Amino acid sequence: MPPSTRRTFLGLAGVAPLVAFGFATAARAADAVCFNPDTLPASQKSMRKALGFVPVSTDPAKACGQCAFFTATAAGCGKCQLLTGGPVGATGVCRSWAKKG
Repeated sequence: MPPSTRRTFLGLAGVAPLVAFGFATAARAADAVCFNPDTLPASQKSMRKALGFVPVSTDPAKACGQCAFFTATAAGCGKCQLLTGGPVGATGVCRSWAKKG
């Protein structure tokens, strides 16, 4: 591997954890507007994991706020039928997302 490629790789490898931490912090901030993720019951945490729920969708057209299972409760916040009425932010998404009709 040429030195410049190795140097680029090492530089990117050093920055990757910071980017991941930044994304995780942004995701927690999005949820914290509606609820405290740390206080969710184990059943909610387990269900979110099983559904592949993420607090911030990478596709703005596919987010909880546009999902058939979402019911708004306040600005940017709501409840999800799939999560047995559990709280979610409108920016989240899971694998069971379905477009509102």
